[in-house]
This record gives sequence, structure tokens and C-alpha cells, in this order.
Amino acid sequence: MKKKTAALLGTAALGTTLGLLAYAVSSPARVANTFANLMDKNDRKRLATMSPPPGITKVTDIAYIDDGNPYHLLDVYYPEGTAEPLPALIDIHGGGLIYGDKELNRYYGMYLAGLGYTVVMPSYPLAPPALFEEQVRDCIAVYRWAAEHAADYFMDMDNFFVTGDSAGAHLAAYTALVQLTPELQALYNVEPAPVTIRALGLVSGMFETKTGAIKHLRELFYGKDYENSEIYKNMDYVRVPGLEALPPCYLVTSAEDGLHTATLEFAAILQKRGVEYELLDWPKLPGGKLPHVFSILFPTQEESVVTSAEMTGFFQKHSTQRIEN
Repeated sequence: MKKKTAALLGTAALGTTLGLLAYAVSSPARVANTFANLMDKNDRKRLATMSPPPGITKVTDIAYIDDGNPYHLLDVYYPEGTAEPLPALIDIHGGGLIYGDKELNRYYGMYLAGLGYTVVMPSYPLAPPALFEEQVRDCIAVYRWAAEHAADYFMDMDNFFVTGDSAGAHLAAYTALVQLTPELQALYNVEPAPVTIRALGLVSGMFETKTGAIKHLRELFYGKDYENSEIYKNMDYVRVPGLEALPPCYLVTSAEDGLHTATLEFAAILQKRGVEYELLDWPKLPGGKLPHVFSILFPTQEESVVTSAEMTGFFQKHSTQRIEN
């Protein structure tokens, strides 16, 4: 029971908890701070029980924007003894856009590296004070860094993939759209990175920020005058421009996922807009084993291993060459 509780209150315990906090305090910033403290306590407990897998080279705290900001650092993982380029995989952590850094997903990143990838794990500045538009630009800066440093870290940029969980899934999907859509590039004041995202892996995505409990934090994401913000007006995936060009998406959720409905609704939007996708929707299992982002929280759990294998199999289908898992 303790393990389940830590998972549910960990990296991405969004919906119900945020709603309760929003009623308890009047300031969105106080909601974010209280929730971040709660998640930090439980993630520390979770990470303390885990050990890194053997055979993985780790290069840590690399600046992708050299401005001294600790949230502009990333880590790179790849199998020991790597001598040839491997498929490149960017993993964007969750935390409701208000919490976390690259350390949250480090064991997940090492697990994926063990499947035959060079994995890049970035931090990004959080709200507040960072707005969503800044977070989008920073993720694209990570993609640009990967293109510029591919030869240094054994990255095959012909096979470039992006994963994300919860808020990270939202950032992964939205930055892929910005990469492909001149209208959004102008809106976000950003040049696309010189990369082609072959496919996306989106786990328990926080795809909706305009409704539900998360709406209480809108001014943190989009500014106090968010209702008049063009960025806020373009946050609805039903109407956002360019969605038809989104790379193929592998979606993961579970019956116990607090954002289960959000993933199902996103899948329906992809279906309607003609975007290729596959959906892995786990049923409820005894013991509460499959909470929100379970495959990231506990990457070696049996169901997590299956999930990551199927997701990377989806990537292989969309790669330019066979990926050896």
C-alpha cells in the first residue's frame, strides 16, 4: 500500500489533488508550491528505493543553454561500449509544468538506454515564473542541442524520437506541432530545430490545461491576462493548427490513471484529424499496480517492461533502420 500511495502522490498526481488544493488556497502560486512540495517528498522516497542498472554510461549536467540556469541542464545515457550511432530519444519529464527536473526520470532514462538508445534527459524551467511558451522554446532548444552534438554522444539523428509523461507528454506533442507549423513558430517566436521527429511516445498525457482541476493554474502557465493570450487560445488540440502533420503517436494510459480520460479524448482527436497512433490502455489490475505514469515511476515492473517494449517497437516501425532491443 505504501508503494501505491507514493506512486499516486509522486511525479504527476494532478487532477484530484490540484483541485483540492485550489479550493484550500486562493493563490495559484501557493497551489503550485504546495503541490510541488508534496510531490517532492514522495518522489524522494520512491527514488531512494531504486538502483541504477549496470552497463549504462552517464554524462550529466550538460548545459543546452549556457546561461547558468540549473534548469537548462541535461543528462545523456547510452550503453557502455557504444561505438556507433544509436537512435536518439529525448525524454521530457512530467510534474504538471510546475514541478520536477531531469532527476525524476533518471532510472527510466537508463532503462530506455539499455534498450539500445542514446537517451537525452533535460530539465526545463518551471511555472512560476516560466510560462508555457518559454518551456516550449526550451524543449526545442534541447532538440537543437541534440542535432548539434549528435556526433559527440552517438546519436543517429535519422532516427530521432521524443517521449514524455503527463505534462511532459503535453510538451512533447506541442513542441512537435511547433516544429512543423509556421503559424505556431511565429506565435512562439522560435525557429524549428533541424530535426525530424519520427514518432512520439506519450504516457498519461496532460493534454488539457483549459478545463478540469488544472484550470486553476492557467495564469501560471499563460500569464495573468491569459484569456487574451493567443497562445492560450491555441491550446485546444481540437482546433490547433497543423495537428494533421503530427508524427505517429504511441499513447499509454491505464484504468487507474488520473488522466485516463484525457488520453482517450486525445486519441479520439488524433483519429478525427487523421494522425497515426496506437493506444495501450491497461485495465485495472489487483493491488493498484498501474497508477498515473506507472511505467516511468517503476520502469522494471512487469507491466512497465511490456509498455516500454511495445512503445519502442512502435518506434522501430517508424525508424529508417532496425533497432536492436
